[in-house]
Amino acid sequence: MKIFKKWWQLAFALLLAVSLVSPTASAAVLQPVNQEQQATTFDVTLSIDGLYGTTIVPETIEDVEAGTTALELLEQVLQDNNKPYVVTIHPVYGPYLESIDGLAAGSLNGWDGWVYTVNDSSPTVGLGAYVLAPNDEVHVYYTTWAQLNTPSTVAVDDINPSITVNLTGDLLNTGTASNLANWTIDTGTTALTAQSVTVNTSQQAVITFAGQAEEGTITITASANALFGNSASDPLEVVVQ
Repeated sequence: MKIFKKWWQLAFALLLAVSLVSPTASAAVLQPVNQEQQATTFDVTLSIDGLYGTTIVPETIEDVEAGTTALELLEQVLQDNNKPYVVTIHPVYGPYLESIDGLAAGSLNGWDGWVYTVNDSSPTVGLGAYVLAPNDEVHVYYTTWAQLNTPSTVAVDDINPSITVNLTGDLLNTGTASNLANWTIDTGTTALTAQSVTVNTSQQAVITFAGQAEEGTITITASANALFGNSASDPLEVVVQ
């Protein structure tokens, strides 16, 4: 025990002597934990696309600190590229990306808006909650969500009726939407047959039918080929009664 005590006194005296001669050396010996706690950095990739794949910010590699969120990365890159944006705070869900470069969520009157993926997968949390990892590839883009609705009604015994179809969340490709083959129309038990499609605007078309209507349901879906967003619409049901 005496030998250990003497050794410890000698080591302490030596450390004290070093600190008196060289304060820098002392700091290096006494504060290794602080050096280890310095923030580490790593590379991630970010790209931003607007409506129908229009490039807003091309793929860029950014050096970020550990703990950085996808939203913090996005805001920094947008600021660096002088791109205006709006982020609002929802009382329940937190930060919500409203717009980038003047393109606001809901611009197509539906559930279209800004979403993101990381390494080609959609995280289960928002931009503000996703903490970046080394080599993450973040893609922020504007997505469409095509939905159909109609003010039209069809009654039993109507002859050669027509249905006006309004679109939200996407735009009709006027060059292809007028082709009946680019719509999926199931007339069920109504005894009607779809005859033609007339495109009035980029968000409205009229579908005409032949026959005398019987009770049943007509289901109408715009295929991916009929829409600029390249995803089929949700189906629209029109009840004949």
